[in-house]
Amino acid sequence: MRRLPNVIWAPLVSGILMLIPGLMALVTGRVWLFPSLGPTAFLQAEAPTLPMSRLYNTLIGHLVGIIAGYLAVIMLGLNGADSVFVIHRVTVGRMWASVIAVTLTLAGQILLKAAHAPAAATTLLITMGGFQRKWSDVADLAVGILIVAFMGECLRRLRASETV
Repeated sequence: MRRLPNVIWAPLVSGILMLIPGLMALVTGRVWLFPSLGPTAFLQAEAPTLPMSRLYNTLIGHLVGIIAGYLAVIMLGLNGADSVFVIHRVTVGRMWASVIAVTLTLAGQILLKAAHAPAAATTLLITMGGFQRKWSDVADLAVGILIVAFMGECLRRLRASETV
């Protein structure tokens, strides 16, 4: 399978990486499939040799994004505020939380040498109110990220070993 041309390999692998948390989400009723996992799968499938695609970068990058997102929400007192996905408009508070959180996400990733661009989308999902400051929401984020990170790492290494 790893000898497949990239035009087949990358779409197939990214689809598999969306299918696994998607099916698990259907079975459990939890939100283990969310938008920032798509770009993570894309990196792992399309650019397996990039540092940004590695397991460390994926896990730590998203962790930094989660912490930054919730920190900004707490700092600005937005916990429990309406989600932009419900009210269909960006509030001043949500805008500033997003600015602060993405800034903190990038700074934290640089300090930890864990650059992973898709984590900025995770950050925005939090600051825009897609995920609230509840343990169940944090758990949903963590499980979705862990599924894609570990499955993606296996497939990424398979592909990367061929290109070395």
